[in-house]
Amino acid sequence: FIDADGEWFGFQGRSLNPNDKLRYITIMLDEDRIKVYGLDRINFNKTVYITEGPFDSLFIDNAIAMAGADVDWKLIEGKEAVFVYDNEKRSKEIVNRIEKAIDRGYEVVIWPSSLQEKDLNDMFSSGHDVQSMVEFNTYRGLEAKIKLSEWKKVCHLKQSTSQRETKKRHPEPL
Repeated sequence: FIDADGEWFGFQGRSLNPNDKLRYITIMLDEDRIKVYGLDRINFNKTVYITEGPFDSLFIDNAIAMAGADVDWKLIEGKEAVFVYDNEKRSKEIVNRIEKAIDRGYEVVIWPSSLQEKDLNDMFSSGHDVQSMVEFNTYRGLEAKIKLSEWKKVCHLKQSTSQRETKKRHPEPL
């Protein structure tokens, strides 16, 4: 983690083994600083994209990552920002964060329900044009609320259908 003046204030390591229970470890040199990755390369005079993880922030222009922390609203106050959360359809926490960003007047990315990849890194690895996908699926205000509502319904229906299919294949004993 490097600030706008080039000063290092933290480090983060990530396990590349998908089976590891501990995926990330963060060491802050200054515990009073917020865990924001990319401050050394961001231009706050342009649209700022805010991702969850540092790797994801590398796949789109002018992006920072909250690195597992909640948003520091003061950092983006008065700035044009787009929140790019992971495509975790069953995560109540992600839905709550998206709703909070919409309610504060920011733009958010609502992924198409057909998208299988979990995050920007996975999308890039699958051959998607990540920047275009982000820009094409960015919404604000009422339109964002409608898209989020549709996304939640589709995800809920898919989950319910999947549970019914599992019960058919594996009926409960009498």
